[in-house]
Amino acid sequence: MNTPEADKKVAEQVANLIQPIRDDLLSGAAEIALRAITVFQSVLSGDQISPEQVKSNLTYTAKSLIDAQPAMAPLFHLGNDVLLAIENAQTVEEIRNRCDTALAKFEKMLCASASTIADIAYDLIDPGELIFAYSFSSTVVSALLNARARGRFFRVVCTEARPSMEGRKLASRLASGGIEVIHTFDNAMGLVLGNCSAAFMGCDCIARPGVVNKVGSWMLAIACRELNVPLYALSGTEKFVTDERLFEFEKHERPGVEVWDNTPKGVAVLNQQFDLVPFNLLTGLVTEKGILKESDIEPYVSNFSVHRSLTLASI
Repeated sequence: MNTPEADKKVAEQVANLIQPIRDDLLSGAAEIALRAITVFQSVLSGDQISPEQVKSNLTYTAKSLIDAQPAMAPLFHLGNDVLLAIENAQTVEEIRNRCDTALAKFEKMLCASASTIADIAYDLIDPGELIFAYSFSSTVVSALLNARARGRFFRVVCTEARPSMEGRKLASRLASGGIEVIHTFDNAMGLVLGNCSAAFMGCDCIARPGVVNKVGSWMLAIACRELNVPLYALSGTEKFVTDERLFEFEKHERPGVEVWDNTPKGVAVLNQQFDLVPFNLLTGLVTEKGILKESDIEPYVSNFSVHRSLTLASI
């Protein structure tokens, strides 16, 4: 990763602040983006020498966050929004104000988006039915809890989502919200999915080839197609990226020891955390702009500017 010259103290601070985000295998992209806002705020609150150094520190922070979780598009857009906002600022105070405004706007957008998606998804949850949910997505959790709070009774079935087991986090969060949950292991997906009226998953980034989500999502999509179960990906439009950036998820390979410790000699363990689901395997993409089809996504992929420091050539 090519990075600007950050203040040494700030570089150490950023590394410490980002490490929990880098190690987080349980949280969804929107949830991690909200935590990333506090990283920018911490860097901004420190002693700043000059406008140029402040900009370098914030650029370093943005690139470090993207490097920590390259599959998660909200981290890219958060950093991009900050850098575009401060680009023409002339003083440290102006940089602070513009950065704070960009962070507040992004946080408000994330929360409003999740609320709107939850209201749209309400109509996709049939009363008394069984809903399948995969991995952990704060957007999916919000939608399911919203439906329950509005008096809709249904049950949810989910699997572990190995190797990180974030399906357990999903099950616990839903159960604490008064939803009856059936939890099983990933290989049992085919045994329960056919009894579901719909399946929900989140996603981490979106472009023309499809949506990227936790590994196993492609198998879920194939199973839904074979069993004729509608599959919806729930996501805010802040997860749209260019086609080239979409495949940054391939950089996110975790240590094999997380899957199998003390492997025998001659055994290599693949621990890729994400896979790609093409749009033809989705019933719809539920966003704050409505339920989108493949033919609807072009404006969201092409209509945003990228700060020069965050182009793929510079990272």
